[in-house]
Amino acid sequence: MGLAYCYLLKHFMKNILIAGGTGLIGQRLVRSLESKGYAVSVLSRNPRGKNQYFWNPLKQEIDESCLSNVEVLINLSGAGIADKRWSKSRKEELISSRIGTNTFLFSLEAKMPHLKHFITSSGINCYGYEDDERIHLESDPFGTDWLSILVSDWEKSADLFAKKYPVAKVRTAVVFDKSGGALPRMLAPVKLGIGSALGSGIQQMPWIHAVDLVGIFEHIIDKELSGTYNAVTACDTNKEVTRAMAETLNKPFWFPNVPAFMMKLLFGEMASVLLLGLKASNEKIKSTGYVFQFPELKGALKDVLK
Repeated sequence: MGLAYCYLLKHFMKNILIAGGTGLIGQRLVRSLESKGYAVSVLSRNPRGKNQYFWNPLKQEIDESCLSNVEVLINLSGAGIADKRWSKSRKEELISSRIGTNTFLFSLEAKMPHLKHFITSSGINCYGYEDDERIHLESDPFGTDWLSILVSDWEKSADLFAKKYPVAKVRTAVVFDKSGGALPRMLAPVKLGIGSALGSGIQQMPWIHAVDLVGIFEHIIDKELSGTYNAVTACDTNKEVTRAMAETLNKPFWFPNVPAFMMKLLFGEMASVLLLGLKASNEKIKSTGYVFQFPELKGALKDVLK
């Protein structure tokens, strides 16, 4: 009874502040952490609910009243990589919403005297696309394309905290969540019965169920882990994923692949995210004791689309 009480007390006493806590994964994470007894606060440009506090990282403005008790700081901020074409202004937004938010949070660390742990979201598309057969480990070098360089700089900005605190970086794959992210856009043509693979269709697509992504963040908090972790359940081809979506929804899957040149006309440089693929290992996070709740593609899609 005494050990159980101490365990629960540890959780109730741990104060967590989440930047980006009103986003797709942020909302899930907040609900889950609160259900387990953590005290959770959220930074938002438009605070509306309980324990939400104003911040505007572009203007470097923040309600500092939320900082004094923070023990775990999590940054989930970041404009969607594949939401818009990569114009010059969009690239600047992608950079500032990641690197800028980390550096702004670090500038406030002196106002967080109880801070013990910093956790940041990162991206699985960091290894480049030169070798689509290699199963990338977290220790592998970054690629040389623009997105890989962005993730490299993103993680460097997180390492500002590493001089004083344990830092964990979660390299996130494509998230399966019907409420937002990439999945609803991928499902749209499938629901119309015109689903088809993109480009060659054989490009590898690393993916993870939203429940497991939240689970990995919680696991890192509970175990007080540091280091870099691939948040990926498996890697299936674009064609396999699209076909599995069609089968789950009982829709046909016979349309020819969308040509690569058409994707490039529509999305410009950003088309590389859709047309090129990579594989990544999840052995490191599993070696710490994390067990995936949705380890297979069809089971994950069935749960999301039920």
